[in-house]
Amino acid sequence: MNCFFRDQQEALYKATKPYQYVGGEFLSYNKDFDSAKVRFAFVFPDKYEIGISNLGVRIIYDRVNSHPCMMADRAYAPEPDFQPEFLYGVESKRALKDFDGVGFSLQYELSYPTVLKMLEMGGITVRNDKRRDDEPIILAGGPCTFNPLPLAEFIDVFCIGDGEEMMVEVCEVLEKTKGMPRRQRIEQLCKLKGCWSAGTNQTVEKRIAPLTLEYAATSYPIPFSSSVHDRAIVEIRRGCGRMCRFCQPGHVTLPIRERSAEDIIKITKELVKNTGYDEYSLLSLSSNDYSNIKDVIKELAVDFNKKKVSVSLPSQRIDGFNLELANLMHSVRKSGMTLAPEAGSQRLRNLIKKNISEEQIINAALTLYENGWSKIKFYFIAGLPTETLEDMDEMAELLNKIKYRAKLIKREKDLKHGFEITCTLSIFVPKPLTPFQWCPQMDLDEVTAHINYLKEKTKHIKGVKINYHEKFVSQIEAVLTRGDVNLCKYIEALYKKGCYLDAWGEYFDKNVWKETAEECGFSLGELAQKEYGLDETLPWDFINVGLSKEWLQNEHKEAFEQGCEFNLQPTCEHRCVNCGVCPSLKTRKVLAKPFKASEEAEKISAIVPQDPARAHVDPNIPVYRYRLTITKKGLLRYFSHLDWQNTFHKVLARCGLNMVYTLGFNPTMKVSMGIALPLFAQSEGELVDIEIYDNLNEEEIKEIINPNLPQGAEITAVKRIERYAKAVDIEAQWAEYRITPYYKSNENSLYNFEKFRYDVDKVLSSNEILITKKNKKGFEKTTDFKKSIGTYRFEDNNLFICLKTGQGSDIPALRADDLMRLVNPDQIFDITRVRFLNESLNEM
Repeated sequence: MNCFFRDQQEALYKATKPYQYVGGEFLSYNKDFDSAKVRFAFVFPDKYEIGISNLGVRIIYDRVNSHPCMMADRAYAPEPDFQPEFLYGVESKRALKDFDGVGFSLQYELSYPTVLKMLEMGGITVRNDKRRDDEPIILAGGPCTFNPLPLAEFIDVFCIGDGEEMMVEVCEVLEKTKGMPRRQRIEQLCKLKGCWSAGTNQTVEKRIAPLTLEYAATSYPIPFSSSVHDRAIVEIRRGCGRMCRFCQPGHVTLPIRERSAEDIIKITKELVKNTGYDEYSLLSLSSNDYSNIKDVIKELAVDFNKKKVSVSLPSQRIDGFNLELANLMHSVRKSGMTLAPEAGSQRLRNLIKKNISEEQIINAALTLYENGWSKIKFYFIAGLPTETLEDMDEMAELLNKIKYRAKLIKREKDLKHGFEITCTLSIFVPKPLTPFQWCPQMDLDEVTAHINYLKEKTKHIKGVKINYHEKFVSQIEAVLTRGDVNLCKYIEALYKKGCYLDAWGEYFDKNVWKETAEECGFSLGELAQKEYGLDETLPWDFINVGLSKEWLQNEHKEAFEQGCEFNLQPTCEHRCVNCGVCPSLKTRKVLAKPFKASEEAEKISAIVPQDPARAHVDPNIPVYRYRLTITKKGLLRYFSHLDWQNTFHKVLARCGLNMVYTLGFNPTMKVSMGIALPLFAQSEGELVDIEIYDNLNEEEIKEIINPNLPQGAEITAVKRIERYAKAVDIEAQWAEYRITPYYKSNENSLYNFEKFRYDVDKVLSSNEILITKKNKKGFEKTTDFKKSIGTYRFEDNNLFICLKTGQGSDIPALRADDLMRLVNPDQIFDITRVRFLNESLNEM
């Protein structure tokens, strides 16, 4: 066993999701640490399933690793049930303190104390003024760096703006300045456009990178489990010309830059082929505004519809809503639809410059319902500047109108499906570098009153549900996003009190955040509700994102001059509004050339999707079913059965086999993953059944699939079986395991094999073998597993034992790890499933 896994084995066995900490993901670079001239760790201060799917980190990880002399690794915030000796890069297994540079991706203000804790876990001095010359340079990028001041005493250098080119240049500087004093290295980094450090440069101009084919990531580490955004993501457009006055991303990412349709198609096809994802997302702040969006999806559907690869977009633009686009999005898999009106009254929509009317909202919702959608989601913002209860009345009336008119349509057209609306309310947070940066956040008691009022006004509307975000969290966001360097003391105090992963409700304690603020001499409520004067110098004014402050001030004034009638206001999307970005940053808007889908694509998009409820299998098409015997060893022991299934499905997609899919609204490959193997157990031969349209021999199957399997998995045998033969979990009735106690070193253990043998004999010789487990409803049930144990023997310091498995028998199935916990609950065991046996005890 690798020395790292030997050292960390006990910690890994205590983790609920050990796969997060072992690396080895498909398409990860895994470059040699020692031979690299510069080593950089990209650190995400949140859980693995969030960080692994972040597109920005994926892109710059690929950009740095594409250079032969550079090595980039990754680290994520471990959950509290995993306590390694040190925080390390998941690929190199080296502590963060051993890298030349460590870069944090700052996506969310509540992650700030987690950043400090991760520095400590990585063996790095937390405060930047106390760091030694031999410690790594600590950098940070991401959306939160548009006001870096609350972390200025901990981060050495902030990278503001687009990172594709900047991070490569950062690594070049790190290499050239090795051996120099720390302060000089930081000064050299701050000469790069977009880099800023407290006390080094007075101002900074954000970095802008072109959206080129060269910089697009067409491969990146694929998690073994399902991540939050578990799909192939292609950025089609950067920047947003809508200029909604509350939206920071829409202002700080200007100018608009679009990819060509041809590049998008090329990148998407390559990415889906490389990764094996069955869904791709065309990402932008306003994907509907990409002029070629429909033709791009049509062209991709030529290949993807046959392979059951679906498409997703961020929430639909209501003023750009298009039924044809909605149908294209759901031609493979049908789910709900999300619309973002943001405000319930026309006055507030005018105030935030949403540029949509009530009738447009109603028509979009009803068009979806009329064309088969039974569920939609609305996003609204509560607590917008000047919001009153009258605005809540209009929101309630809007929802009532939609539901009433849907009822009329249902009766008129004899529709059979219902119509459910889920409204999610977020709390307004004033953000730097927006026209609302001067505004106070509404008092939490007043916001609560508004939300409760809305819930009361809508409680009689059947099929409408109101959800809302944690109000106190929004108050903290408002404080930190507009904070100055004085908040460093607050962040450090929170870290010292143990705040960690506070973006997750189970770890967040609002009393700690509130009490710590009081101890630091300020009130969270007062800071959140602070209103700045338009001529006042703001803490973040030293950052130049190109926007003229005069333009922002005028936008702020115009917002509060809006009336109650729909007012279509000018935006960058359609013409220049003189915001200042292009002349200030010496750049320009880049729009894609018009693109027309091929005739074949137009024909495919014209096909009316078949109702899944009426679909049936064509008996004239031959289907071939194969049973594969596959090893599951090494890193794969840290996979749950669901993780293994997720990984294997992607493997099959990458192989290009002509798979058979299930019918219905959510088609999936016809694959039976057999009998679940306990977490931390290995196998010399898992049984998996697949159905394909290809008539292949056994060797061809192995040659196609084996190169795509992760390390530790190998198909050792293939057998063609009857299409309707018994499933593995019915035919397999017994499984043989090889079990031995785990020892961290070769030295004599207090728990030796003779003691293990004694404990096993003692348990197995009992008249009853009782194990108590909880069922799915949480109730405890005690079962006698005496009959579930077959023959056993001791051989070569191993226990070989046959245990009942599968379904369809009165004898309960028994997991090997459950039995071993009965033998010795304090000992770790190496468990390997050796083979399966049928009811007649013949090997399968």
